[in-house]
Amino acid sequence: MANLGYVGLGAMGGQMADRLIDKGHKVTGYNRTKAKADWLIKKGMTYGDTPRAVCQAADFIFVMVTNSAALESVANGPDGLLAGLGPGKVVIARSPRRSGRRARTWLMHRSRAAS
Repeated sequence: MANLGYVGLGAMGGQMADRLIDKGHKVTGYNRTKAKADWLIKKGMTYGDTPRAVCQAADFIFVMVTNSAALESVANGPDGLLAGLGPGKVVIARSPRRSGRRARTWLMHRSRAAS
């Protein structure tokens, strides 16, 4: 099974991570509010203390946050997901809002610069 990461475990991201766990994938997840991830931890998800830790633990990283500001907050800094990217890592960024397209483009350019 795949070694997956999930950053953003709210209403949409949490349900997607849940389905991946149910299918037998190893999932390491992070949410800015850890309490929202408790039910997934009980189902077997490994909790990453930072987005960086999630990226370091997984080969494919899904990001499901609400908007560009939220993406920047989990992507930047020494504990951000960009700091955990390395060769061969794949990031799939989604957003339930229209601003997600700008956020995904921003992440794509930043991740290329980081590799």
